[in-house]
Amino acid sequence: MDQQHGTGFVIWLTGMAGAGKSTLAHHLSKRFVAAGRPAEVMDGDAPNELLTRGLGVTKEDRDTAVRRLGAVSRMLVRHGAIVVVASLSPFREARDAVRREVRRFVEVFVDAPMDTLIARDTEGMYRRALAHELTNVAGIDDPYEPPVHAELVVRTDQEKPDAALGRLFQKLVDMKYVTPAEFALLTGGLRPRKGGSKPPKSAPPARAKAAAKAKPAAPRKPVAPARAAKGAKKPAAPSKGKRAAKGRRG
Repeated sequence: MDQQHGTGFVIWLTGMAGAGKSTLAHHLSKRFVAAGRPAEVMDGDAPNELLTRGLGVTKEDRDTAVRRLGAVSRMLVRHGAIVVVASLSPFREARDAVRREVRRFVEVFVDAPMDTLIARDTEGMYRRALAHELTNVAGIDDPYEPPVHAELVVRTDQEKPDAALGRLFQKLVDMKYVTPAEFALLTGGLRPRKGGSKPPKSAPPARAKAAAKAKPAAPRKPVAPARAAKGAKKPAAPSKGKRAAKGRRG
């Protein structure tokens, strides 16, 4: 499937170590390639990643890693590629800078509770950090700033990769980065939901709608007793017969 210039975009997976970023990134790449879309994966946390090799864990080094990944991503996007970046990228400001530069940018927060992260940590990094035997671990003694306005949040302790990918592909359709036909190729023949992934706005009850449409009647003003106009003649006194009739009532 030929792609025109300018159809590429970046999917940036951020989250703490062990959250599942690399797993999702490689699943995404396989789906896109199978659907005929050129896709590249850059795993910023992998030790053999050329762009981040030799960098340490200081804030300056972490921000440098994000800038390098962002610069290469921007170049690939210009040539119509889909770039999937899996990177701890703990600082919000650095991620937002890449968003502004790339523009076609989808931020996915890959999240999991600490108990799950510790259970997945085969090297014991979190246990050692919690025991104060290791320093500069993001989320323990170094900050990790989660996204404030991520396009998608994935809880990998609650959701299987296929379900998470389905929600992500729906988001890409909503953002018009992926067509409904491509959605079918990416999901094995499924159709995207109409109306997008945003929750529908709560509509007022039918009774409230009817009440809102109906115009309330103007309040009736109390009728004041009429005053006799100046110069007006006084009404004639009733005749004796009428007086008598009136007196007999009640």
